[in-house]
Amino acid sequence: LDTMTKRRRRTPRRPAAILFRAILTAAWTAVGSAAALAQDAPQQAAVERPERTELTSLEHYLNSVRTVRSSFVQTASNGRVAQGTLWLARPGRLRIDYRPPVQLQIFGDDIWLIFVDGELKEVNQLPISATPAAILLQDKISFSGDIKVQRVTRENGLIKLSVVQTKDPDAGKLIVSIATNPLALRGWTVIDAQGIETTVTLVAPVINEKIADRVFIYSPPDWVNSEME
Repeated sequence: LDTMTKRRRRTPRRPAAILFRAILTAAWTAVGSAAALAQDAPQQAAVERPERTELTSLEHYLNSVRTVRSSFVQTASNGRVAQGTLWLARPGRLRIDYRPPVQLQIFGDDIWLIFVDGELKEVNQLPISATPAAILLQDKISFSGDIKVQRVTRENGLIKLSVVQTKDPDAGKLIVSIATNPLALRGWTVIDAQGIETTVTLVAPVINEKIADRVFIYSPPDWVNSEME
């Protein structure tokens, strides 16, 4: 990254960036106190014992998803809606292009998530390790390793898998939605520190199709170079 990009490591401020930060990109925390997390503990135990076979099946399925190309609809509990296209390749690579009027792109590598805000003429970065992308983009997903299952629910033909990072369960909760018969990734939800529940619904996703490396390459926009002059 160029000097200007490295200098700008602030948290994105505009609403669209904040919303997607709740999905994939920001330092995210589960809503509620330690007491709320404690309420999840019995449910977790109930899930793990009788449904170990199902959890193993879901783990194998998620590990089989190596690339995703999809349109998406992003909705939040505060009423905000956005649309766009995303590309994901495990491990570690991500790109999101929002549709107008939102002027925002997000790029991910193994270290950083980079926000390119065309409206504010800003480039910001967040460490990928502190975000939901740390779960979605890692090479191998293990429910007995870095990821802890808190709850499995079924609703409208979907399995909803609530997971946290084992080493830092207070850092946030990701709910992955998977259709049944056959298993198929449909999207995910994150609840952020402000209590905003944000959901990404994939629209006609293409799974495991090769994605060219150039799709994930971040090139600073012209206005970044202009600011440096």
